[in-house]
Amino acid sequence: MIEPLYIRPVIAINDFLPIFVSAAFILIFGLFYAGIVTMIKMKKMKKVYYILAYFFWGLQIYCTYFLTMTIHSQPFTVKAMIVAMIAYLSVPHIYFYLITKSEQRYEN
Repeated sequence: MIEPLYIRPVIAINDFLPIFVSAAFILIFGLFYAGIVTMIKMKKMKKVYYILAYFFWGLQIYCTYFLTMTIHSQPFTVKAMIVAMIAYLSVPHIYFYLITKSEQRYEN
């Protein structure tokens, strides 16, 4: 008989709600982080609100950590989540940097 490649650990029924809520909060906090960074880059908010944006990013990291521990993720999945959180921190900044540089290039 062929052995399965991966045997998923059983998740307790009582953990369903915390898993669902933490996954939802990952999306919500990520939305707030990206929204605040976007508003700051568009100069609709002051730069002092970066603190609030990074606070939401930190909450997103905590919810991601809680989710990976609650669903008993494998080490590879945890590393992938870490890379995703670092990318989520840097992508809005890189995106607006590239937009600014391309606007300057085409204006000249």
